Amino acid sequence: MMNKRVIFVCSQKGGAGKTTFARGLLEALRFEDYTVAAYDADGPVGQLLQYEGRRDKKGILIPKQDPTQGCGHFDIRDDDDRDILLNALADDPPILLFDLPGGVVGELGNVLDGGDAPHGLFGEYRARGYAVTVVVVMTLVKASVRTVQHSIESFGDAVDYLAVKNLAYGAADDFINFDGGDQDGISLPVSEGKRLLLEHGGQVLHMPALDPRSYAWLDVFDLSYLEAIGERSGGARRAKQRLPVADQSRIKRWLIDFDEMLMPARSVLGFQKATETSSVPLSPSRPPTPATAPS
Repeated sequence: MMNKRVIFVCSQKGGAGKTTFARGLLEALRFEDYTVAAYDADGPVGQLLQYEGRRDKKGILIPKQDPTQGCGHFDIRDDDDRDILLNALADDPPILLFDLPGGVVGELGNVLDGGDAPHGLFGEYRARGYAVTVVVVMTLVKASVRTVQHSIESFGDAVDYLAVKNLAYGAADDFINFDGGDQDGISLPVSEGKRLLLEHGGQVLHMPALDPRSYAWLDVFDLSYLEAIGERSGGARRAKQRLPVADQSRIKRWLIDFDEMLMPARSVLGFQKATETSSVPLSPSRPPTPATAPS
């Protein structure tokens, strides 16, 4: 029985917003008290580690940390480091989340498959009760769309797929390289990526855009979203930081919108049951802070 989940968040290149998505998903899961082993596959310079990793009293990232409490890291381009993709199974975490660097999806095939499609790797996951989800975060450009197509052609039917339009790059109907379109006599067909996605039962999500200045404030203090709105404590240095109230409000609103975006795909993102209300703290549909909120 596939009662556990491995989630890969990827994109064709850096800057598409995959870590923005991975951070939001990780915090939504942990806020609902799910145990998630999170890994940044871009080594010690990765952004998931920057924002979600645990820090000491001086605000310095702890070199080796429990990935179920903070964020582990490894370099997927390194032959030895890449084994973490399998070694992470040793403690049998119910959910594994890997944030992959841009353009390295092919590295998954180097663990057991000699550089081919990672059927052996995914087979190991399934043998241990893990279903696999591949999330492709897209911008407007053709390369992003091709990542959806190439992922499905490589990984086949035994994977759940999500394509995420990053609305920081434009409105939902601006993704004409993915959706196709017809305007001023110019007709574009639906992309092969979208056709394959729907054929394989995949879904398309629309990730809301976070105000750039608010995003920059998060980066100034290396804050998670929940730390920024005061719903989770960070290291001693970060706990003393206060963002402008307007930016806290924008981040909170974004979290609510992000959580609502996840609703139709919860079953393939590690959530065990659907809910009709937002899981985000301080949303109108929930009390301020649940007793089970992680510290």
